[in-house]
Amino acid sequence: MRYLTPIFIAEVICFIAAIAIIWKDKHAFGKVITCYLAIALVTEEAAAYMAIRGIHNLWLFNIYIVFEISAILYGLYYCIKKYTKPKSIFIIGLGIISLTYIFFITTKPFTDLNTITISVMSVIFTLYCLYYYYLLLKDENFIEIKTHPEFWWVTGVLFYYFGSTMSNIFDGLFMVRLIGFVTLRFLIYILLNLILYSFWLYSFICRMKQQKLQS
Repeated sequence: MRYLTPIFIAEVICFIAAIAIIWKDKHAFGKVITCYLAIALVTEEAAAYMAIRGIHNLWLFNIYIVFEISAILYGLYYCIKKYTKPKSIFIIGLGIISLTYIFFITTKPFTDLNTITISVMSVIFTLYCLYYYYLLLKDENFIEIKTHPEFWWVTGVLFYYFGSTMSNIFDGLFMVRLIGFVTLRFLIYILLNLILYSFWLYSFICRMKQQKLQS
């Protein structure tokens, strides 16, 4: 790991855009996502610092997962609640993820990466994204997809977590080394992050255009 990676650069750009555009939004969504991006940046750099110095850092990601679960679930809830009352299904999803996390910390050393919770939450996030698309298709109101911020935010989440799910399922196939220490899985991880932050950045831009029209 190194400090300046493509993922870090994408995160910084997305974080700056979030501060400039959605932080001042009247909805809590903007502040939640901006704070989450800040936590992601700090975690990535702290993990890089520890890795370069040979310090074990997987426990740090196990703490970060809690913030990731909270922010993404809130974001999906915010997007879906515009079409239905999803409180019950989100309570179920949060319960499943929480039980998985508790199972891990009670049966495994906290220094191991919590892969089981990562896999479970990725599947649940993917299902919520698909449910959002279903509700969007059922909606009778006209929506301009190319400028709809929630659509692009959810699409970024779908690409990232569906890709992560497939990567976890076919983990053995993606561990082939390409150049030096670089594996196919590592490149896929970089690509998924770039897609996520690119779509989020575009969703922020769409939100900025909405704010201008509403003002």
